[in-house]
Amino acid sequence: MRKLQTKLKMAIASLCAACAFSAHAQTFPDRPITLVVPYAAGGITDAYARSIGDYLGRLWNTQVVVENKGGAATIIGTQQVARAKPDGYTLLLTSYAYTSNPILRKDLPYEPAALTPLMLLGNSRSMLVVPAKSDLRTLDDVIKKGKKAPGNLKFASSGNASSPHVAAELWAKQVGVSFTHVPYKGTGPAMNDLLAGLVDGIFDGPSSIANVRAGRLRALGIANESRHPAAPEVPTFKEQGIDMVFGSWFGFMAPANTPKPVIDKLNKGLNTSLQDPKVRKVLESAGLFVVGGTPAEFASFLDAEARKLQGLVDSGVKFIVQ
Repeated sequence: MRKLQTKLKMAIASLCAACAFSAHAQTFPDRPITLVVPYAAGGITDAYARSIGDYLGRLWNTQVVVENKGGAATIIGTQQVARAKPDGYTLLLTSYAYTSNPILRKDLPYEPAALTPLMLLGNSRSMLVVPAKSDLRTLDDVIKKGKKAPGNLKFASSGNASSPHVAAELWAKQVGVSFTHVPYKGTGPAMNDLLAGLVDGIFDGPSSIANVRAGRLRALGIANESRHPAAPEVPTFKEQGIDMVFGSWFGFMAPANTPKPVIDKLNKGLNTSLQDPKVRKVLESAGLFVVGGTPAEFASFLDAEARKLQGLVDSGVKFIVQ
């Protein structure tokens, strides 16, 4: 009899919880949502967040407040969301550092499992660009230079373990060359030295297309399944015999244990925002390959990205993080 009563109490508790979650999802959101960007204001991630946040605010008749929490390689902002109440009112828009930090850092103040995927916003695929005046006119020229004098080839990046650095390591492993990595504190100073001819190239995102169009840079290949619509003349690495698909990415996360009905509503709203012409213009003007999709698809993507980086680490590539 007592066992039956216990089972009945558990069933009633589960039913009540389910009803509470359902009611929460129906009224959600009924107050402002905080969208944390773990980078300083004014960057591309910030622009994505504000554009989508404005759209969601109109869609749900509430305010979406973008909060910039830069610093410590995105750790500060990510930690804030990882420790937030799992009710859907605190979200994170993050990028590649979310993949690299758990692999390269042993002292994270949060558990990656404390966050759950919402939606993959899109990819900014790596594109190898060199100075327009460079003697490296083709991908074969770059490979020949790397093989002729190991280490003489110099690739810039926006920092150790950044996506341009990882892209260069993946590429070098594929073609069998060695290079000298020249890390900078951000893409800006790296690009300045590239334009000055002080380094041979960088695996930047398609945002470099503007410099290519202006005649300052030459694009030799892009690490995507297909050519970029804004630069159809740039061949993919696959077309040139190199099986490489890689780049930075941007995606939304929520605290783990956020009720599924709320996750579903958030995911639906985020996907709907990608159909808005104003939002789409902001995303695509920066060279983003817009993706969208389900939380499960984003989780699978994150797993694949982590395996790529872990493979480099296991092969002996040294990434220095600060």
